[in-house]
Amino acid sequence: MNTFHTTKLPGRTVVTTDGREFLWFSGTDYLGMGHNEDFRRYVHSATETFGNHYGSSRNNSLRLDIYDDAEQQLAHFLGTESALIVSSGMWAGQLLMKEVENVVQRKRDIARIFYHYAPGVHPALWGHGFQRNNGEWSEWIMQTARKINATEPDVAHIICTDAVGSPMVKAFDFTLFNAIQNSANVWLIIDESHSLGVMGARGNGVMEQIHPKLSKQTIFASSLNKALGIPAGAVWGSKSVVEMVRKSPWFAGGSPPAPAYAYALKTLLEQSKYAAARALLMKNIGYINAKMEGTALFKCIEGYPVFCSSNAALFEHLLENGIMASCFPYPSPADAPVTRIAISSLHQKEDLDRLAEVCKRFNA
Repeated sequence: MNTFHTTKLPGRTVVTTDGREFLWFSGTDYLGMGHNEDFRRYVHSATETFGNHYGSSRNNSLRLDIYDDAEQQLAHFLGTESALIVSSGMWAGQLLMKEVENVVQRKRDIARIFYHYAPGVHPALWGHGFQRNNGEWSEWIMQTARKINATEPDVAHIICTDAVGSPMVKAFDFTLFNAIQNSANVWLIIDESHSLGVMGARGNGVMEQIHPKLSKQTIFASSLNKALGIPAGAVWGSKSVVEMVRKSPWFAGGSPPAPAYAYALKTLLEQSKYAAARALLMKNIGYINAKMEGTALFKCIEGYPVFCSSNAALFEHLLENGIMASCFPYPSPADAPVTRIAISSLHQKEDLDRLAEVCKRFNA
């Protein structure tokens, strides 16, 4: 596996430490927030007020209002009752997995709890009794629905899945959950890390795809450090669930993200800066799709900025032609590498033209 180094944050291009320059089509900065001038200005001004970090528990006697303000703005954007910001997406998922049984057991008639882990679910949602599942997602959920329908009413079920497949991109049909006949004791946990900011009518993820009978018992966890560019994570859902997580010793004992970034998140949402960046991204996705039409080289999703191939030779071909994608085993060293091309709102038409030209040449 090739490894490269750089001393500067990639944008449209990246310069490696050996002096070579490539067009950069990798990473998860889909909305280009790493180079967004408004974002940079908000963080700089907020650092003057809030300092470089907040060395305290969120549950301390003295509390910074900016966290609550940012959480309220985030919940409004997501269309949910409540949201909680934590230090990272991985911790958001693991915090939720540590608390979810307490959430489920609020119902006193629960005798047992079964976990159901989707194929390829991110390690952030690995919890009790986890075993890797390499099957097809749609087949897995139908089997899971049959298992749930066949169990007694005093059994609770916790279903853990990503919102979108990664690193090999796959779309998931959440209407298949409608096959669950009795959802009263079913809890759905979704990792939105690769969908938040991109998917959904407003970039607010897959919540609108969840049937109302399950939505109250759906809990989301996500990194905010992908499309939204905030070095933090979040948990959201019903107010009662989020408040339980807020009172957890695992939340109280964890340091919060830097408050300047909480301020930046709040302001970027208020000023619709994410919406503007997403509009540019959607335009770029439409453009590259039109340029690639008829090229059966990638697995991709309509309206999604990632194009994948299991052909590792494509990565080398791109490199030879001045384009850097990514190709590495994930999430473990034993996994097969995936050549992954990511479009961002920073890319210009000439970048996309070059990408299409090089890919078509490989395909031919």
